[in-house]
Amino acid sequence: MLKIGDITYDHQSPGDAKSAVYKAMGAAAPKDSTPQRAVLGATAAVAAGGAALFELPDVRKVYDDFLVQATQFATTTAADRTWCLQNWDRRTAGQLDTAQPRQATTLDGLRAQGSVVIARGTNPVQARQILTHRTFGGHQLDVTITTAPTADDADAQTGRGIKDTVAGRIEEWSLGRQTGFSIDGFMLIAEADVTLVTLPRSDGATQGGEAGVCGFAAAGLRQVAILSQGRASGDPPEKRELERITVAIGRDNPGVVTLLKAAALLNRGVVL
Repeated sequence: MLKIGDITYDHQSPGDAKSAVYKAMGAAAPKDSTPQRAVLGATAAVAAGGAALFELPDVRKVYDDFLVQATQFATTTAADRTWCLQNWDRRTAGQLDTAQPRQATTLDGLRAQGSVVIARGTNPVQARQILTHRTFGGHQLDVTITTAPTADDADAQTGRGIKDTVAGRIEEWSLGRQTGFSIDGFMLIAEADVTLVTLPRSDGATQGGEAGVCGFAAAGLRQVAILSQGRASGDPPEKRELERITVAIGRDNPGVVTLLKAAALLNRGVVL
């Protein structure tokens, strides 16, 4: 719930909660049709839909932190793009590029190979992390991971973008190449042990569409390299990061609620 003035908004009135936040902020509210306004509105909607009672300062603190995150991302993106270009292993990329179209197109065939060649587009920041740690998601390598995510968890990631599971964070790659995800970033190509990959559920799903496969973010890759640089969108990195944050807020309400509770404790000394 979200209290603005004398009115409390709940899960039945997220639109009214957004409008109330914009009005209460006055000139400080972001303009219509901007990514900043989308982030603020999404944050307000989560606050209104929560069981705890939040207030405007809590929403503003989380919103301000998201803005800082986007600004820092823009700075980091420039540095990491340069690093990626300087560490482009074209030999490995060429070898994997040749191998990918030759691999099996059935589940049994892929399992029999022992390893699979997979690709994914991502931004320069995560690309550098993946290349540095040589893991599915760019996390520090966890050598104790010897299995793949469950099929249900993989479906939640490929279908709804839910990355956090009981067993750990997962990341989606593809048996194909979804170039849209490499816009303003890079297309990576990698070889992974097939035992660490959740394959599609049917032979038909190994070709066409996303042909998505999942692995734990901290699970190791045999090899990984930049395959290509994505096209430029013309949008500033900060804008694209704010757009990503807006989508992430919608997918991870519990995570945003946790941030709001931390803001309430910091702002008002209230434990929610």
